[in-house]
Amino acid sequence: MRLHLLFIAILALSATSIGHAQVKMYYPDNSIKVFVGATEQTLAWSSGYNNPQFSMADLNNDGLPDLVIYEAGLGVKTFLNKGTPGHPDYRYEPLYALNFPPMYNYLVMADYNCDNIADLFTRGIDGFSVYKGYYNSNNELCFAYYQDLFYTNDLHAGGPANAYTNPGGDIPAIVDVDNDGDLDFIAYDVTGGTMNFYKNMRVEMGLPCDSIHVELKDRCWGKVYQGFYRTHVLNYNCDESGLLRETGTDGGKKTHSGNAACLFDWDMDGDYDYLDGSVSFNEMTFLTNGRTTYGGHDSMIAQDTLWQSGGHQIELLSWPAAFNIDIDQDGKKDLLISPTLRNASENYKCIWFYKNNTTPGVPDWQFKSDSFLTDKTIDLGSGTFPALFDFNKDGKPDLLVGSDGYRQSDGSLKSMMSYYQNTSTTGNPSFTRQTMNFMNIDTFNFQGAAPAFGDIDHDGISDMILGHTNGTLSYFKNMAASETATPDWQISQLTLTDMTGTTINVGQNAAPFIYDVDKDGKPDLLIGSLYGTLRYYRNVSTIPGTISLQLINNALGQVKVDPLHTLGCFSVPFVGHIDSSGRDYLLVGSNSGNIYQYDSIQSGDTTLTYPLLTSQYSWIDSSYLDANHHGTSAGVYDNIRSSVTVGDIDGDGDYEMIVGNIRGGLELYKRKYIYAYTETPIVNEAGQVQVYPNPVTDALNITWSGILQPVVQVSIINMQGQALYSSSYGALSQRATIDVANLPMGVYVCVLQSGANRYYKKFTVVR
Repeated sequence: MRLHLLFIAILALSATSIGHAQVKMYYPDNSIKVFVGATEQTLAWSSGYNNPQFSMADLNNDGLPDLVIYEAGLGVKTFLNKGTPGHPDYRYEPLYALNFPPMYNYLVMADYNCDNIADLFTRGIDGFSVYKGYYNSNNELCFAYYQDLFYTNDLHAGGPANAYTNPGGDIPAIVDVDNDGDLDFIAYDVTGGTMNFYKNMRVEMGLPCDSIHVELKDRCWGKVYQGFYRTHVLNYNCDESGLLRETGTDGGKKTHSGNAACLFDWDMDGDYDYLDGSVSFNEMTFLTNGRTTYGGHDSMIAQDTLWQSGGHQIELLSWPAAFNIDIDQDGKKDLLISPTLRNASENYKCIWFYKNNTTPGVPDWQFKSDSFLTDKTIDLGSGTFPALFDFNKDGKPDLLVGSDGYRQSDGSLKSMMSYYQNTSTTGNPSFTRQTMNFMNIDTFNFQGAAPAFGDIDHDGISDMILGHTNGTLSYFKNMAASETATPDWQISQLTLTDMTGTTINVGQNAAPFIYDVDKDGKPDLLIGSLYGTLRYYRNVSTIPGTISLQLINNALGQVKVDPLHTLGCFSVPFVGHIDSSGRDYLLVGSNSGNIYQYDSIQSGDTTLTYPLLTSQYSWIDSSYLDANHHGTSAGVYDNIRSSVTVGDIDGDGDYEMIVGNIRGGLELYKRKYIYAYTETPIVNEAGQVQVYPNPVTDALNITWSGILQPVVQVSIINMQGQALYSSSYGALSQRATIDVANLPMGVYVCVLQSGANRYYKKFTVVR
C-alpha cells in the first residue's frame, strides 16, 4: 500500500494560523527497529514487494544515487541512500514519492537533457510521456511535464503518429542504443512480435540538449521476431528503412502482447544485448547482439532460451522483467529481475539479484539472491493483516501478522503467520522476529489468515480466530491455564459455526475482530468481507469455555467502505483507542487503501447507524500516485487494500498504527504533533464543497453550499504546502473557476476557508 500524506500539505497551510494548541496525527515513521536474530531488517516498514520496477535517481541532491521502486497500479516508493560512495544503504523515505506525477504501466528514470538530473518516462496516454526532472528549494527531485513522443517520418501513418507502447503492461527500453549521446526508445509493436526503434534525432539535427525529436527507424530492431515460442526467429527479414511492415514468418500465431525488453551490454563490447520477458513464460530469453554482422546493424546472432541455462536460471511464475541498474554502486550496472503480472506471480522471492562482475569480452553475471530487499522487509507475500497482542504476557504488545498467502508453484496461495516479539527497552523500541510460520499454520493449507484475538468463548482467556479468503473462519481455543500464561491455542473448529450449527461464511475474504459490541461483558465477533460491510455475531455463550454466536446484523452500523462499489471493497475492522480521547473508535481498512473512521461503536447500541467521521483517517491514502486511480479502465479503486491495528508499542503512553496492504508488507505510523491551530469556536456550519472535473486539464470548477460567512477564501496548494493560488470570493456566488493549465501534472489540494472553518478537496492535474 502507498500512503498519500495529503495532510502534510494541508497542515503546512494551516500552520500559518498561530494558535494555542497542537494536534496529533498519524505520520509515517521508521523509528521502531525490527530484527531477525541480531540483524536489523533495515527496510522493515517499506510495505512489501510484489511486482517492483527499479530505477536510480538522486532524490535529495546529495550526490548519492537513491532507489526508486514502482509497481503498476500501486504507485512509487522512494529510498534514500544513507551510505557512502560505493557502499549504499537504502532507507525507506516515503515523503519523496509525493513529488512524482501519476503514472501508467512503467517507470524509467534517465537523463535526457544533459543536466545530470534524472528525468522520468512513463506510458502516459500515447506511449511515452516525458517529464523533466528538477530540484525544488528543498533539494527534492520534482518533475514537470515535457511532452509525449510522436514521429512524422512514416508516410503510411498519414500524419504524426505516437511512439507506441502496448497498454497491456509492456515495459519498453530507454537507452542510447546507437551510442550517439542521446536517449533512444525501443518498444514492442502492436502485435508483440517485433520491436520498433524510435531514434532520437537530437544530435543529428543539432537541437538543444533539452530536446527530444524521434523518428521511427526500424520496425524490427535487432532483426529478431518473438512469437509464442521460447525460441526467437533470428535474422528476421524486415525492410531496412523501417517503414514497411514485416514479411517474415515463424509459422506460429501472429498476435502477442505482454513483453518486457531489458537492453544491457552483457559482455561490455559496446552494443546492447537484451533479456526478453514474455507473459507466456516463466523464464527469460537472452539474445546476444552481433552489431558488426549485417553491415553494422544491431542484429541478434545467438540466444539462450532459459537464461542462465548454464548457471542460476531465472524462473518466476509468470512474465519476468529485468532492470539494469547499479544497485550495489560499484560502477557496473547489475540486474534485478521481478515478475510483472499483478496478483498472479511470485510474491516473496520476487526480486532476483545478479551481480555484474563482467570485464570487456568476459561476461560474468553472478546470482546473489532471489529475495533481494524482501529479506530486509516484513513481507508475507500478499494481503497482510497485522494485529497487536501481548502473546508472551510481558505487558508489551507483540506483532502477529497473517496474510492472503505466499504464492506456490501451482499458482495457489498458502498462508502462514509471522510472530514478532516486542523487545523494546526504554528509548529503544523494537520487534524481533521469532518465526515466519507461527504455530505451523501452513500445515492447515489455509488460503488467507486474518487473525483476531479475544475471549470469544467467555472463559476469561483470549482465543484466536482466523479469517480465510473463501469467507469462512477457524477457531483456535486457548488451552492455557490463565490469561497471564502464554496462550496455548489449539484448533477447536476448523470451520467456525454459529449457535445453530450453520457455517459462518461472509462470502469472501473474512476479516474478523473480537469486541464487546453490545457491552454485556462478553466479546462479540465482527467480520469484514469482500462486500465492504461488517457482519455482527453476538456472543450468547452461557457456559464458560463454550462458543455460541448469534447472527444479529449483516451490516452493523450501516458501515460500507468504498461505497461506489458493491464488490471488491475488502472491509477489515479494528476497534479500540486510537488517540488520547479515551474513546473506542471503529477503523475499517478498504480495497482503495483508505482507512474509514466511525464513531459510536462504544455506545453499546447495535441498532445505530455509526457516523462516518472520515473516509481518509489521518489522510492515509494509497491511490493518488498511479494514474490508474484517475478515471482509467481500472476504475476508481484498484486492488491496494489496507488493514489496520493500533497500540502503544513503545510504552510511551501514546499510540502507534501499523497498516497492512496488498503487497504483503506493513507500514508504521506514529502520532506526532503536527501544527498549531486557533481555538476560535467553530460556528454551526454544515458547508459542502465540490471540485470538478477531477482529474482536470485546464479549468477547475469549485462550488459550495451551506456557507454562512459573507466571504470565502479559496486557495490551491501543492504537496510541499506552498500556496500557488489564493483569492477571496463572495460566499453567495457559490462558485469559482480557476485556471490550472500551467500547473505541473500531479496532486493538489483546494482549500476553502469560511471563518474558522476549512474545507479540503484534493484533485489531480493531468495532460
